Amino acid sequence: MSSKQKYLRPAIITLPALVFIASLTQKAFSYQYVQVETTDGLSLLLTGGIAWIGGGLFESLIWIANPIALIAAIRFLKESNPVVKIEPVLKTPLPKPKPNSYWLSALAAMIAWSFSLWDEVLAAESGTMGKILSLEPGYWLWVSSFTLLTIGINYYHFRISNT
Repeated sequence: MSSKQKYLRPAIITLPALVFIASLTQKAFSYQYVQVETTDGLSLLLTGGIAWIGGGLFESLIWIANPIALIAAIRFLKESNPVVKIEPVLKTPLPKPKPNSYWLSALAAMIAWSFSLWDEVLAAESGTMGKILSLEPGYWLWVSSFTLLTIGINYYHFRISNT
């Protein structure tokens, strides 16, 4: 493994993670309900997973991109680990897991990007929908983090690990 490849694996995970953390500090999107409401990235991360309780099934499906991206990052680190593990009893090398992180990261990015096609979002538990007025920097940073993760993982799998 060259010195460039040694630092590439952590960079593929660290850069998208930093962009994701930055997205949590920004406004995500604004919508019209009774008045113009603007949501924070952090509050969406903390409450998005339970949106289905209030009737926001599709909103919860968009939130699912977060754990999918996390699983993709963990899988990538396992799949691209250059250390060969030895089975303790038989003293034989354990096979590496099949690469799945490239399609998992792409799935997370596609789910995140799909929100930009929405016109309305659930505004109240009564089922009232609010018109999405704008996508704020937090949303674009969030999508960018998943896109960077996808590009990095796919670059590594299809360029580095195949050589």
